[in-house]
Formats: sequence, structure tokens, C-alpha cells
Amino acid sequence: MTGPNTPDRTATIFLIVGMMLCLTFGIVLIPAHSAAQTPAAVSVTIPSLPYPLSGLRKRLIDQGKAVPDVDVTLQSSIPAQYYGPSEDMPGSANKHAAIVALPDCDDHFPLDWITTLQTAGISVLLISPGQAHPAQDYCGGGQLQNPKHGLSFWAFDALSALDYLASQKDIDPDRIAVFGYGYGAGAAQLAIYRDGHAKHYTNRFRTLIGLRPQCMSEMNNFVPSLLIGVRNDPFNPPSWCKWRMDRDLTDDRAPVRFEMVESGEIIEKQATRKELKIETGSPTIALVTNFLAETGFTEKQRQN
Repeated sequence: MTGPNTPDRTATIFLIVGMMLCLTFGIVLIPAHSAAQTPAAVSVTIPSLPYPLSGLRKRLIDQGKAVPDVDVTLQSSIPAQYYGPSEDMPGSANKHAAIVALPDCDDHFPLDWITTLQTAGISVLLISPGQAHPAQDYCGGGQLQNPKHGLSFWAFDALSALDYLASQKDIDPDRIAVFGYGYGAGAAQLAIYRDGHAKHYTNRFRTLIGLRPQCMSEMNNFVPSLLIGVRNDPFNPPSWCKWRMDRDLTDDRAPVRFEMVESGEIIEKQATRKELKIETGSPTIALVTNFLAETGFTEKQRQN
């Protein structure tokens, strides 16, 4: 047998070198592209607010009865990531709006939403109640005899984050909203509940966005809210939201708007979690953008 002639050998060498270069650049560029898609964040620690004195405890104390101290061991500082607004936004010298973001119980929040809000000149403070209260691992399940109910802790964390943002000199304290995702949306609803923790504090959220919400909280809210569900979602059933909205309808309740979007993807089983494209798609972004404008969250400009 005779070996390949020189031109063929040269062509083969160039082909191999070319393939190696493509693979090398591909390996280098893919992580770089992925990194470019991840918004930059600053790690901060949010101090927890002092636990409020409930009406019942106050009445008992006023009656001279001995009341045991509140167990505050689960109320610790909250890890968070702060994402500032895009630097090239017009009017960036003014105080800007901000959002407290509550993740799902697995600590996930859609990063595309953070980028979208930053581009709109809104800063995002993504808190991690799951890390602050690992004993309340709702995703970890729990048992009938020992359930995991962390909504109250998470809502309190959201209020602590609100207080933190309201004290920042570059943020408009009158334009701070809460944006909850999945389980976090249930906690967010509790953070604007008229008869909940929020009534004990001066700062109030301007409005609420709930994406694929688990509607397990009371809905007698003191500020408007927008809930966006996915049709036939088995883990976050839209029917729960509708039932809560009908059940908690009172004369003084702020408007609760519920929208349902369609997903062409196979929705996950209850044992798994997956972000759906419709969650960050144009129709959903339009719903949120219009709602924030309607509530005055993105309209008012306030000078330093």
C-alpha cells in the first residue's frame, strides 16, 4: 500500500488543525457567552427587623399576665444579591424604583427577569429566605406530623428587605415592589396582607407581582397585585388563586388581578421544577410592564 500524496497529506493536516481550533474556540466562547448572560450582583446581608408585638400579646401584657418571650432564633440576617439598574438608563441621577425578589422554595428566580428589570431602570434585591431559615425547607417536603411552613418567615424577610431598600439614598422608598416566584409569590402575598406582619411597620410595598404563584396566603391586601399563572400547572394550580380571590373578597381589599398564560411546553411533574419559556416571554413581560405603569411604579420620577 502507498501512503497519501503530499497535497492530500497537507489538506488533511489543515483539516485537523482547523477542527482543533474550532473546538478550542468553541470551548472558550461558550462559557464566555453564558457568563455574559448572567447579570452582575453584589452580595449583601439584610438585617432582620425586630419581631413585632402581636395584638394578642399586647393585650395579655396590658392585663398584667406573664407572657413568655418570643422565640427569635429563626429570625436571622438574610443573604441577598443586589442587582443595580443599567447604568445607561436616562435619569439615572434620580432615585430609582426597586424590587424585592423572592425565589421559589429551591432558591431559584428567573435571571432573565432580573436583566429585564435592570434594563427598565429598576434595581433588584434577590433575597434567600431558604438560606436564612434552612429548617423551613419547604421543597424538602416535611411530613404530616411535622410540616414545613415557612411562609410567615419568608414574608417577614421580605419586609426586612423592604426596610433595607427604603433606607438607601439612591432608591425611592415610595416605589419598592415585591416580586415573588412560585413559593416566593405565596410569601409575597403574605407580605402585603392587611392583617399580617406588614401592619406593624411604616414602610409598605407599592405593589406585588406573583409569577406562577402558590396561592396559599390570605388576599385581603392593602396594595394592588398581579398574579400570573400557567394554565394546567400541576404544581402551582391557578384554581388555588381563583379560590383565594373569591374567598378573601372584602370591601377594602386592593385590586387583585389574575392572568393566565399558555405554555406549549410539557409542564413538570410535581416532584421536579423547570423554568418555562413563557415565564420570561414577551406576553408575560408586557403584562408586568403595563401593570407596573398602571400602578405608578414606573411613572413617577423623584429627584434626590
